[in-house]
Amino acid sequence: MCWAVFAPRPALAQIQDSLAVAKPAKLVFFNREIAVLRGEFLGQQPDARVTAAVERIGHLVAHASDLDVGWRKCPEGLLITIDNRGAFVLVPADADTSIGPTLEALRDGAVQSLALALRELHEARTPRQLLRGILQALIGTAVFIVLIWALRRIYRLLASRFDAMADRASGIVAVRGFRVFGPEQWVAVLRGCTRLAAWVVGLLLLFNWLTFMLRRFPFTRPWGETLRGNSLAGLRSVVSGFLSVLPDLVIIVLIFVVTRFFLRLLALFMIAIETGKIDAPEGVRETIQPTRRILAVLVWLLALVMAYPYIPGSGSEAFKGVSVFVGLMFSLGASGVVGQLLGGLVILYSRALKPGDYVRIDDDEGVVLGIGALSTKIRTNKREVVNIPNGLLVSKASKNFTRLAGSEGVYVSTTLTIGYTEPWRQVHAMLCMAADRTPGLRKDPPPFVFQTALSDFYVEYQVIAMIEKPEERIKTLAALHANIQDVFNEHSVQIMSPHYESDPADKKWVPRERWHEPPARA
Repeated sequence: MCWAVFAPRPALAQIQDSLAVAKPAKLVFFNREIAVLRGEFLGQQPDARVTAAVERIGHLVAHASDLDVGWRKCPEGLLITIDNRGAFVLVPADADTSIGPTLEALRDGAVQSLALALRELHEARTPRQLLRGILQALIGTAVFIVLIWALRRIYRLLASRFDAMADRASGIVAVRGFRVFGPEQWVAVLRGCTRLAAWVVGLLLLFNWLTFMLRRFPFTRPWGETLRGNSLAGLRSVVSGFLSVLPDLVIIVLIFVVTRFFLRLLALFMIAIETGKIDAPEGVRETIQPTRRILAVLVWLLALVMAYPYIPGSGSEAFKGVSVFVGLMFSLGASGVVGQLLGGLVILYSRALKPGDYVRIDDDEGVVLGIGALSTKIRTNKREVVNIPNGLLVSKASKNFTRLAGSEGVYVSTTLTIGYTEPWRQVHAMLCMAADRTPGLRKDPPPFVFQTALSDFYVEYQVIAMIEKPEERIKTLAALHANIQDVFNEHSVQIMSPHYESDPADKKWVPRERWHEPPARA
């Protein structure tokens, strides 16, 4: 007898009016979905109907002699039965034809799902069936472990033979003796492809083992079926989407390959210029590295512009929004970076500095280690590495002691003051004598002296000589200063020239017998 006979007729219209606000609920028994209830019945919401149906099915399963599932019509809809006894009712409102099946299709699905759930419940209560599932799970796990072990062995075997395979299979493309794609590139490609294939096969094995394990036991079998069904559906969707964008991806790959090949040829050409295999002016050779970087950036930007329309999803509003956001962030945060980049280009193309030059920038003096895109690194004589931003370097005066050292030579100088009581010819001769004694200063051209100022109390003398190694400038100047003191002491000439009101009674000089007083060494 159908439960719905107890529903009062006047209440049916009220129930149907409230269907629009009823929240659907899934009827699940023994972990398997039986049906989706959307309408009210006897004033009960779908979730209450589901609770009552689960309790009723559990009661029938516990007391029924036959678990045969059927159905029959009743005034309010369709009654689903177990052992010819009512389990739950499907009302017309449960079949939302706009988004789901008809009431008849819902009925057939509910009958089949409930019958399957009852069979699985019976199987779960059978010890023999459970032992059989456990044995199958153990065998499946053992097979999975063996396959993973074999996969690792195969990968290691291939990895050990990569070098030999690359030597036999690599087609080396050369342009005027330069390799474009050699064995080491083939080894990297083979390693990457093999590693990717191993991961794909391993994940497939893991997926199949997991679905196999879930389907061995009645309660977890719906999870295994859902996992496989959803995965296959997702895989079909991915394959379909990939095939739809495959032509665009092929074009993107071709643009990438052609760009890489063009930049490789361009690099070979510029290396030939830099190494002197192709004649070019000296200025071109010195700026070949920054020119190569700029051309590479421009070529990649051109390739990106060409490939942009073919990127999957590039026409979507989300992709456009992200592009605008990235461009805005770059514009706001890159002003300082752009200034440093332009400063680096100014330094490189003006040829003011280059790696290996001995320079003085502000208070820092040392050898240029490298000129980067954003900063220039200098190693001082104290073995300190100073990082100078290119923007600051452009705004500061710099001295390059190396640029003319090989051709015209570089001069160094030092200044000292001597009183008017000493004959200037003697002072000139002594300064030149000290320069001649100093190692690291050239004898040709000979050193010379200028009188740079006639001050109130003394004359300013500047001795100038050509240095052999600009990078030893500080060491050479230190030796020159020591020799100046020795020569002046030898000739009893006072170097000290303080401001005074009257001449001292005795000269201020160091006689020879006092040159090596402790702690000085002989």
